[in-house]
Amino acid sequence: MTTPPPIDDDADEPVPGPAWAMPGEPPVESALPPGGPALPGAAPHGPGPLPGGPPLPGAGPRRRTNPFAIVALFCGLFGLVLFAIGFAVAAFVQTGRRGERGRGLAVVGLVAAAAWVAVIAVVVVATSLLTADRDEAGHVTGKDRLLPGMLRVGDCFTGLEGVSSRSPITALPCSRPHEGEAVAELRLPRDPWPGDGEVLERASDACDYKTARLRKSRYAEHLEAYAIPPNKPGWDAGDRRTLCILRYIGPVKLTVPLAETIDPHKRLWRELRRGDCLAAWSEGSIVQSVLPCDEAHWSQVYAVYKLPSGPYAGEKALQRKVKAGCTARWWDGFDVREHPQLVRFAYPVANEWEAGVRTAVCLGEADKKPLKKSLLRH
Repeated sequence: MTTPPPIDDDADEPVPGPAWAMPGEPPVESALPPGGPALPGAAPHGPGPLPGGPPLPGAGPRRRTNPFAIVALFCGLFGLVLFAIGFAVAAFVQTGRRGERGRGLAVVGLVAAAAWVAVIAVVVVATSLLTADRDEAGHVTGKDRLLPGMLRVGDCFTGLEGVSSRSPITALPCSRPHEGEAVAELRLPRDPWPGDGEVLERASDACDYKTARLRKSRYAEHLEAYAIPPNKPGWDAGDRRTLCILRYIGPVKLTVPLAETIDPHKRLWRELRRGDCLAAWSEGSIVQSVLPCDEAHWSQVYAVYKLPSGPYAGEKALQRKVKAGCTARWWDGFDVREHPQLVRFAYPVANEWEAGVRTAVCLGEADKKPLKKSLLRH
């Protein structure tokens, strides 16, 4: 037996070296490997699965995403509804069979496809309220539900509720019983948005002028006028279209267009001509009744002339100007030996002036008894 080497008294730490073992036993390393003792079965370089044990999390093979699920997602997002449904079904089958990922993508694709179906349904319903079946001339051929603002000039309708432009009405041919008609369309000036009330007032004034000719209808006393102007979003987008409609509230339904109901013996005041004889002047009415001058009448037109253009001067100023003009034309109009006793005159109001009317009409009017013949100077 050998003895261990002497210990150096000056050393603070034992000098690493081989440990001594009993004869016949293998020497044991006394120096530990870097990083501490190795556990039984541990990998010498970092973590890893234990021999025969389960794999560590994330250490197994990554699952594949089903390609049909990806295609279903894109088809759903881009509105290819039928393709999205088909690929989603295929993705569900394959992911369940193969253990692949992608069921969530397929579900999102189906949800997107369903959203497209809902949007399409809304568009179809809205479109059905914006169109009507028409012939080659543009006339309505059946009974179609649509919004009042989508009527065209010449369309007849029933079912208008008050002045609402949001409730659908029924458009139909004017030969069928109806209660109203779209009679005119106009464009308002391209001014900044003036507010709901001001837009409606402008539209109503403009429609009064545009629909005045139909006040000569024999149903005129039972006609109500409506204007449908653009709203603010439409105005901001450049829309200035205004639709003018007349609604008949008489005891029976109309069965012909309003233009076919005009009385040939009635004229707008601005349509009067020199020599026309009137049964009597209808105060405050834009429509006057004309009759042959050999029948008893009270008024006769002796002059019609044009006023100079320019800004509207106001009612009082315009009245003075027209009165002076008619007075100056009195003796040139009538025979000096025989003439009415009074002078009457008509002139445009503000909205007519803005629409371009510059007509002045001068009439002679009997005071005590009707006239029996024309009194004009020929």
